[in-house]
Amino acid sequence: MDEQAIGANIRRLRQEAGLTLTALAGDAGLTKSTLSKIETGQVSAPISTFLRIADGLSVPLSEFFIDPDADPPYVLTRKGHGRIITRDGSKFGYAYEALALEMRRKRVEPFLLTVNPGDKGGEFRHGGQEFIYMLTGRLRFTVGDDELILRPGDSLYFDPQHAHTSAVVGKTP
Repeated sequence: MDEQAIGANIRRLRQEAGLTLTALAGDAGLTKSTLSKIETGQVSAPISTFLRIADGLSVPLSEFFIDPDADPPYVLTRKGHGRIITRDGSKFGYAYEALALEMRRKRVEPFLLTVNPGDKGGEFRHGGQEFIYMLTGRLRFTVGDDELILRPGDSLYFDPQHAHTSAVVGKTP
């Protein structure tokens, strides 16, 4: 999905919510000009900006990335066929494969996240909730001051408003 389609979705959602450019820009901590450029597809915004806009609209982030005319009863994503999405962790080398973008009004945004040995670490803090289920490898994961080692089969559910980091332990992604 390109910037114009994402921007059109944001504009449609803003108008459905009865918000002006000025009101939503203020809620999202943006200038009116920046929000207008996002809505017209003139700029590509980072995920943190999209999250602030989604919060201002009281919608899940996924609403920006779906066809507004589609409302499937289910989404089947075959192994290796999810859409690669750019998120804050992408700048550190992490790969995010979206597993259910087409489903509207979902309460969870599932991703297959791959962190490779040698990927730079980053510290993250954002809204929402996170759930991790380890498939392969080992991951050193911190939440606040707590350091955890996650192994295949482990799961972790946490509040991502607390600072969190990750780093691969060993040679397996």
